[in-house]
Amino acid sequence: MKFSKSELDIIYQYAAPTKAETLAGMKEIVPVIKDLLTKAIVENAIRKLEKIPEPECSQFVAATKARFLTERDNSIRQRLAAARAQEPIMQGHDLSGKERFHPETRHMITLEVEVVY
Repeated sequence: MKFSKSELDIIYQYAAPTKAETLAGMKEIVPVIKDLLTKAIVENAIRKLEKIPEPECSQFVAATKARFLTERDNSIRQRLAAARAQEPIMQGHDLSGKERFHPETRHMITLEVEVVY
């Protein structure tokens, strides 16, 4: 049975150890969903899951959740690696903040703001 990416997202969010618990969680939200497209996606996912026999369905739900968690973890690792590869973050500066400017900067305007209550 083929599931769309949106249906797999819903299954991942409501993944429980058993088919019955997963379906119960998904059925619980159907009446309160306002967006018609989202409601149709959830209803389609429920119908498709109901057609899968129990041991196979629980394994499918667990595999879907594991795949999404792996993708999420890989995405986080990739973003952290990209952030580390960038130039180092400036750790701080004095009150004038002159080190924030390039060496070619010749003029700087300083504004003082006074707050009166």
